Amino acid sequence: MRHWSMVFRGWVPRGVALAASVLLLAGCSGGPATSPLSQADRVSIRTELLDARWQSVTDQYPEALRPRLSIAPTVPDHDWPAAVIVCLHRLGFVAVQSGGGVEYRNGRGKTPLEYAVALYTCEGSHPAESAVAARLGPRQSASLYGYYLNVVRPCLLLAGAPSPASPDRSAVESLAGLAGWNPYQVIWTSGVPASRLDYLERRCPPVPAWLDLGSG
Repeated sequence: MRHWSMVFRGWVPRGVALAASVLLLAGCSGGPATSPLSQADRVSIRTELLDARWQSVTDQYPEALRPRLSIAPTVPDHDWPAAVIVCLHRLGFVAVQSGGGVEYRNGRGKTPLEYAVALYTCEGSHPAESAVAARLGPRQSASLYGYYLNVVRPCLLLAGAPSPASPDRSAVESLAGLAGWNPYQVIWTSGVPASRLDYLERRCPPVPAWLDLGSG
């Protein structure tokens, strides 16, 4: 078989709660006047990601016809396999999550070429956060780190959810240098009920709006 992959409640100190409230209000006021990602940046990153994915298709099937895609909001890595699987199901393919990726099970009579194009469609239209973050410049990476540290983590603590402390920003230059740190990492690995996770992700969005490649 072939593989393709690419409720917490607790006491929160009053000071933390007040600080988080201020930060959350600031985050809801519209954020920075200038987005860390310009429209040109979005186009460049989107093009790089899609071209790389399409190249993997044409390496096997030079005759494949490239579809036009509508780009959905950038997806946290934890949620990315499920988003791709739902998309594949809609296109008539059976796939399951396996090892942080997507495992093909059945094409329901469709050809391997059709699956390759469908996988490109589903992966390309749902960009993973780490794939986007890997293409950020130092200033943009710092903005993403600041969002994690000053908005997401205080929000989670205020909601009574656990969130690990961050590493020293001065010791890293990019998201990869954070050794995988994310305010959500304890929640994502602790078997939180889906309803609770959905609530937390809506209340404390794990990905900033400016990281969406489809936005203006």
